[in-house]
Amino acid sequence: MCRMTRIRRFTAIALLGGLLASAVADERLKMWGTPPREKPQRTKAAEGFPPLPLPVVPQRRTEKKRPPAAPKLLANLENICFTGWQGSPGAVDQLLHSAKQHLNVWYGWEQLDVDEVVRKHTAGVDHRTPILYLCVYYPLELTDAQRDALRSYVLNGGTLIINCCGQEPAAISARSELAAMFPKYTLRPLPPDHPVYHAYYDIDQVRYPVPASNPLDEGAEEVGPPRLQAVTLGTRAAAIVSEEDLACGWNQWNKPDARRVHAEDATRLGLNLITYVTAENRYAKYLSKTRAVTGPSVRPRQQLAFAQLIHDGNWNPNPSAVPLFLKELASNTSIAVQFERETLQLKDPTLFEHPLLYLTGSWDPAFSREERALLRRYLTNGGVLIVDAAAGRQEFDAAFRSLCHELFPEQPLTQLPTDHLIYKCFHTIDQARLYHETEPVAPGVEAVMFGERPAILYSRVGLCDGWAHQFSAYARCYTTEDALKLGTNLVVYVMQ
Repeated sequence: MCRMTRIRRFTAIALLGGLLASAVADERLKMWGTPPREKPQRTKAAEGFPPLPLPVVPQRRTEKKRPPAAPKLLANLENICFTGWQGSPGAVDQLLHSAKQHLNVWYGWEQLDVDEVVRKHTAGVDHRTPILYLCVYYPLELTDAQRDALRSYVLNGGTLIINCCGQEPAAISARSELAAMFPKYTLRPLPPDHPVYHAYYDIDQVRYPVPASNPLDEGAEEVGPPRLQAVTLGTRAAAIVSEEDLACGWNQWNKPDARRVHAEDATRLGLNLITYVTAENRYAKYLSKTRAVTGPSVRPRQQLAFAQLIHDGNWNPNPSAVPLFLKELASNTSIAVQFERETLQLKDPTLFEHPLLYLTGSWDPAFSREERALLRRYLTNGGVLIVDAAAGRQEFDAAFRSLCHELFPEQPLTQLPTDHLIYKCFHTIDQARLYHETEPVAPGVEAVMFGERPAILYSRVGLCDGWAHQFSAYARCYTTEDALKLGTNLVVYVMQ
């Protein structure tokens, strides 16, 4: 075979390979689900009658004016899996149509190229639409610039909702991309009491149709709790992931071989997500940031170092809470406090130098056996632990009660009586107000007593939310005034 013949053969093979690769690429879906509804056709002025010879007396316009545009709540991101990927615009359109029917709210949406988010971020402007929706049927292929832009969007109050369409490779890529965007935070399942599941509908169980490739096998369902996951910033679910497909249900699109949530339940979850995001959006950009608080450069007495424990249960849900509380403590009491909050782990060698520790969180602190032993040793040697459940989260409350029982099985958490000195040692506190509640309640501090002194002081209602002056829409916490009063009394009582 001559050299030219071999070249022609290799060229033909290369061209054939390229055509096959192109054919495979062309087989990829460009859109998940059906297209959005067509926009209504409207008659323009003067289209309703034929042209007349001049002079013409203008007739009164009778057609309806175009209604004002709905505020944009959501952007459906395109080109996130590959160039040409459109996401699921039909599902988004139908979900917001359902919101208009069931929630009586009117929101709009937009189709948005992910690189437009990057361009705005590069120009120093974050995208303002409250929700960026990523429909991920194929694995995500984000660039560093796209990750940076999406991270900035979330940190400034935006919410990512990622629908993995029931595809395991897509779910793996979503977890990987979120880990790259938020290396200090963990994607974890939302607990059953999370506001996402109760924002509008109370959703404890959902139906999961069993995937079936054969039409004769359709109809089987499994029932179980909803399985949304989220990256939590502060107390806000800021990036929410569904591995099971939601878009089919929103769009009323039958896809029997997809791992999905039943259409009715998917719509209810979608409406809860809309309700949750719109409620949290007002304060979202404040809840994960720390306000700068400075104290005087010279203090005449030894300063109290307010040490906060680091753990794996979202130890810092309100970064501004402790600095603002310490400012209040210094302004209204004679206690000399160190304005810069100290943070430490239970294994820190300086642990026993602190007479007082503060602990808060949203879920299980997950202390190791060694850490639990150190904590018990600290408490039985004169240390005091002040604790509150951030935003009143039940998951933290249950985990902390279990921890107390393990540390002091013979001394359970006990509610202090309303005439206890702790409610009178500085401020007189007979009643306290809860955020979102109109009627005041009796203050509720529980204690684990070791001998005649309290080793642990605990509030199942959030204190740190009030200290920070910023509240999650779904927080169960004291108002700022009463949270500061109660926190002050706790510290004054311990330091007496």
